[in-house]
Amino acid sequence: MNSPGETPSPVSVDAQTAPWLSVLIPVYNVSAWVKDCLHSVLDQSDGAGAVEIVVLDDVSSDGSWAVVEQVARDHPQRMRVLRHASNRGVAAARNTLLAQARGRYVWFLDSDDVLLPGAIAGLRAQVEADWPDLLLCDFQELRDRSRWRHCVRGERHRRSFEGGDGRTTTDRLELICGLLQSRQLHPWSKIAKREIWTRVRFPEGRCFEDVATIPALVDGVSSWRHVPSPWVGYRKRGDSIVATKTPDNVRDMLWALRSLRDGLAGLPHGLNARAWTTLDYFCLRTLANLARSVPRNDTQLDAECREVSADVLSQSPRQVLVACFRRGWWLRAWRAQRSLARRGWLR
Repeated sequence: MNSPGETPSPVSVDAQTAPWLSVLIPVYNVSAWVKDCLHSVLDQSDGAGAVEIVVLDDVSSDGSWAVVEQVARDHPQRMRVLRHASNRGVAAARNTLLAQARGRYVWFLDSDDVLLPGAIAGLRAQVEADWPDLLLCDFQELRDRSRWRHCVRGERHRRSFEGGDGRTTTDRLELICGLLQSRQLHPWSKIAKREIWTRVRFPEGRCFEDVATIPALVDGVSSWRHVPSPWVGYRKRGDSIVATKTPDNVRDMLWALRSLRDGLAGLPHGLNARAWTTLDYFCLRTLANLARSVPRNDTQLDAECREVSADVLSQSPRQVLVACFRRGWWLRAWRAQRSLARRGWLR
């Protein structure tokens, strides 16, 4: 176990002895769930060094660090445990973890989520065929009380990608379109080679940093595959950043949308018409969700949303909606249209 303190220096990696997989877990104020998270990984790794587990506590204030320390003591030599000297946020935690990773592949896991049984074995079976740069997995939503309506909604198997399944391809535009159409840009459903992930720098001090990192991740990928199997149990929490839309969070999402749009537009080979349509769709759906969160008396934030809408969309919102209807996305387009119209953001 590493002693807590300043951010550790990047580790050197010996390709001959490096594990094939690094599971990286940033921890902050998740004392109720972190033990289950850690055990979900420990139960699937044999302790022989083929899979390394690196955990970093971002100075939790709720006892999470004590839980991590206890699990590490109960499983000696099975985890590397680090701690920041001060709270710096999840983006900084991910950057520190990346600098410490030694595995051929890197898999992020949020500390209130779990790896579902068989996930690591499933990943190993997939990568051994041709070792693609990136694998995308699906997920299952976890609730304290799961009801029948949640099953009907498909929460037992959420797709992280819309498109072809089970084959390795080199079509980067197909990758972009499938990611944007699914609107699941979280890092924990994207297992990539370490040299791919280390090209990515998570923007510190920002929420929704995962959205902003997609261009850099995609740019480094030459081959990829979507595996239509739920490997991650994602815990839905009402107090999460995704569920809490404060004005600061809304501004961070606006910033992330700009970063996503500019980054994808600036890729070396550019975007085709389908990719532009799908990027417009993603941005419009995101803006429609924000429309329900911006206070009506916050004229400044309202103006910022309108400005970003004009900057990130390649055509007017009405034209994007028409394109969505033509693609057959009826219900999603209708919901977005209703939200935007209520705010007066349609033009």
